[in-house]
Amino acid sequence: MSQLPSDQKASQQVPSLSQINVFPVKSVGGIALSSAWVEKQGLTFDRRFMLALADGSMVTARKYPKMVKVSSSLQPDGLIFTYEAKEPLRLKYASFKMQEAPATVWKDSFTAYTTCDEADDWFSDVLGVRVELLFSGEQSNRVREKLGHNVSFADGYPMLVISQASLDELNRRSPETHSMDQFRTNFVVSNTEPFAEDSWKRIRIGEVEFESVKPCERCILTTVDVESGELRATKEPLNTFSSFRANERGGVFFGQNLVAKNEGLVKAGDVVEVLETKEKEHYEDTWVESLHLTCVEREEIARDFTTFWLEPAKENHALPSYQPGQHLPIEMVINGEKVSRRYTLSSSPSRAGRLAISVKRVDDGQISNWLIDHFQVGDTLVAQNPDGAFYLEQNPTHPLLLLSAGSGITPMLSMLRYLADHGQIDDVVFYHQCSSEEDIPYQAEIDKIASEHDGLRVIYSLSQPTKEWDGLSGRLSVSHVAKIEELHKRQAFVCGPDGFMDNAKKLLIQMGLNPQHYHQEAFGVAQSTEEAVKQLQLSVNGYLFEGNNQSTLLEQAESAGVSIASSCRAGFCGACKVTLESGQVHQPDVPALQEHERNMGQILACCSVPQTDIEVVD
Repeated sequence: MSQLPSDQKASQQVPSLSQINVFPVKSVGGIALSSAWVEKQGLTFDRRFMLALADGSMVTARKYPKMVKVSSSLQPDGLIFTYEAKEPLRLKYASFKMQEAPATVWKDSFTAYTTCDEADDWFSDVLGVRVELLFSGEQSNRVREKLGHNVSFADGYPMLVISQASLDELNRRSPETHSMDQFRTNFVVSNTEPFAEDSWKRIRIGEVEFESVKPCERCILTTVDVESGELRATKEPLNTFSSFRANERGGVFFGQNLVAKNEGLVKAGDVVEVLETKEKEHYEDTWVESLHLTCVEREEIARDFTTFWLEPAKENHALPSYQPGQHLPIEMVINGEKVSRRYTLSSSPSRAGRLAISVKRVDDGQISNWLIDHFQVGDTLVAQNPDGAFYLEQNPTHPLLLLSAGSGITPMLSMLRYLADHGQIDDVVFYHQCSSEEDIPYQAEIDKIASEHDGLRVIYSLSQPTKEWDGLSGRLSVSHVAKIEELHKRQAFVCGPDGFMDNAKKLLIQMGLNPQHYHQEAFGVAQSTEEAVKQLQLSVNGYLFEGNNQSTLLEQAESAGVSIASSCRAGFCGACKVTLESGQVHQPDVPALQEHERNMGQILACCSVPQTDIEVVD
């Protein structure tokens, strides 16, 4: 730690407090203030209320993201809450019952106070689950030993600061645009370099001196879209944070937790005086700058199915390397809104110089249909480097099955082209299911490759064939799989609609495929499936409860009142790591779970979905 020289301070831009926010109810929408009174337990009016279940456990937007759409308003004698078209809730402090009630925030259990039945009913109706609105009291009874004083219903520390430059740097790197509202910070500071706050040890704002105690670890709550009240399927900004703000165990950090050394007034516009600095935390920066790609050719490859061939928008800019089967994250502005999607590359890394995405028109497909209707030769888009765990390894040693339906053919095209270019088609079955002959993409190219390679067998199955069609017909079934020779020896790569992949997995394994040789495309953390609901017995540390094969272990344990440690709820931090003693789960690839940990039977409760009765211990 070091004192900042006065001449150095004078030569720099002067940091100033540009925004003050309070969040009256934990996880509910906040309020921007022009000034605020700072207490050691936090800002006055900040997180003095919390929604809780009957046992006092906290209810947050991590599980109920629509909470962020509830708006708050401070009144001289109470508060007003609004939510969509629902009648506003008007609370008066004088009407609170103020009966003692248990409250739990993470591992802290303490006494809070009831408010009124009207508030409980209103919030219960919004969330669709019975909750109580609890009040901390004028002074919270939650005392944190490491701080030496009380704290409100905030997660761990009374206050949070983030610089505007840090948010700007995140938005420069992220494929999506983020606002300060996602990060629920109390103080926004302007006129700094990005992440200047990482080096602050002691600061003064207005009448108050603050100590910066530790970086703020971020969780799934930051991925809630504050406009829609839904979790972003892209897991942004956590994915971007993981590329330049992650520690060795995968936790990601943004902002600094503060404690006040005295009480006093702070006002928007106040100078932020840095009294003492500290060494910044080190985060490995693996982020790669976005690609700017120009469409150089449109190719109609089947009915309502178009390939866009892309080259670097700037001369002498090389394309990134990738594996056959990986996808390309792209972003564009549509109707003034920045949107992002991932499209599997249909091009092959063996054919340098161009990338290709093949896009099929779909019902209600906002981005896909816009590309087909509007994205023309000469237009540009922004992309991130190709990524994804679904790809063909170099020099495959097993016979292969490339099984697809609909637009799921795109990674198979990349794989087939790669194999053909490297002379590695020794024993490959290429099986594609679609509606009609008009819907078979690149049929001429596929058939040409088959004519040149005796080791390739191509099977098309049409669900709506003409009378003249002499190939297979119908959707994937036992009789179709029976056409695939020596299935038990193959590595199977499967891509298509969720229902198709679920059915394919069941049929292939049933008919002899080694489950370890089954690979399917997946973009998200937890995959929603169309499997029939199966009632299961789940055991956590010896506590047995009823569960199912639809939700994550963490969600089901919480619903049963069983405690599992957790933090980010997105597979980044590893706080919910448990050991699977018996049974099977679907555990997707996530940053916080390494291969050797998988081999030891460890899983993450936040994103593993039970498939059978299971027993886990922490």
